[in-house]
Formats: sequence, structure tokens, C-alpha cells
Amino acid sequence: MTVSNQQLLQRMNKEVEEALASHGDSARVREHVRAVQLLCDLVLEEEKTSAREEAFQPSDNNSKPTAAEVRKMMGEEPSKSKSTQKDSSDEDANGSSIFDF
Repeated sequence: MTVSNQQLLQRMNKEVEEALASHGDSARVREHVRAVQLLCDLVLEEEKTSAREEAFQPSDNNSKPTAAEVRKMMGEEPSKSKSTQKDSSDEDANGSSIFDF
């Protein structure tokens, strides 16, 4: 459910009128002022959220990389897996362990 800015402004106006009508009762005035502050924050947060949504919407032409871009990212030729050969010059060695002496 979306609340329009007009509805929020009307509610702010009502809270201000009630604060003005609360002569001498500082606790009630503070309560109404706090409600106005909350309503102001709602309006400002809505503006921030809509600005963020506009900033993060990807454009259609940048959504998928082209074939040339993919080749550049992956390298011109597919990488060949290097063959791993165990270099054991000693018959008692366990392979390529760092603890081989």
C-alpha cells in the first residue's frame, strides 16, 4: 500500500494543528512534533529510495557482454590445463610435499 505525499502532508498539518491546540501541555506538544518529524522522515526516505532505484537500473545495452568482451575476459585462446608431473628424485619421497627432504 502506497501513501501519497499529499496524504502525508495532510497528516502533518493535522499534527501541527493539534500541537498548537495543546496550550501549556509540553508533553503533548512534543508528542505531536515527534509525529511530524516521523512523517517528514517518511517523505525524505521515499525520495532517497526512488533516487537509488533510478541510479541502479541497468541500461539495456550494457546488460550482456558481447562475444568480443567475453573473449578478452577469458583470454584469446582457451587456457590449456598444465600437466602436473611429480618430480621425485628420491625413491623415498612422497611427491611434491613441502616436507620432502
